[in-house]
Amino acid sequence: MVAETLPPLNERIAHVRELLRTATDFMVPWDYFHDELAMRADFMSVGERGESELIDTAIEEVLKRFGLIVRPGSSMLTIHIPEYGFWHGIRHLGVKTGIFFFDDSLGQGLLGVMQDLTGGSVDLFRFTTVPLGQPGSVFPMNARRGGPPQ
Repeated sequence: MVAETLPPLNERIAHVRELLRTATDFMVPWDYFHDELAMRADFMSVGERGESELIDTAIEEVLKRFGLIVRPGSSMLTIHIPEYGFWHGIRHLGVKTGIFFFDDSLGQGLLGVMQDLTGGSVDLFRFTTVPLGQPGSVFPMNARRGGPPQ
């Protein structure tokens, strides 16, 4: 049996950044981040609990725009990985759950909203904290994987 050789962590981070920046199919950066970074101890183990009012505000704006809500008083776990400039977290959205990752260097993130965490359909929203009209800003956009609209 030959052991799997992974690209160095810095290459995986650079690749997910490029995917996040350029993707038109948001499942590509979503899957890559979760398969190649979030599941890897060499990435997540250097993270710490954190809070970002800027990210929270951006996510709330996306949710409002698409008629979703944050359940009041719900716990929201956010992990900050300052060494790599990434954030990863979960949000309770009424009867749905949101999971996101965000890249400080791009000022962009991807929010996935799902009914449950068992692998059903997920609505994906790319969002930015860069003021609209500035270089790098994008309007929030969404895409859906699997199933009809919920």
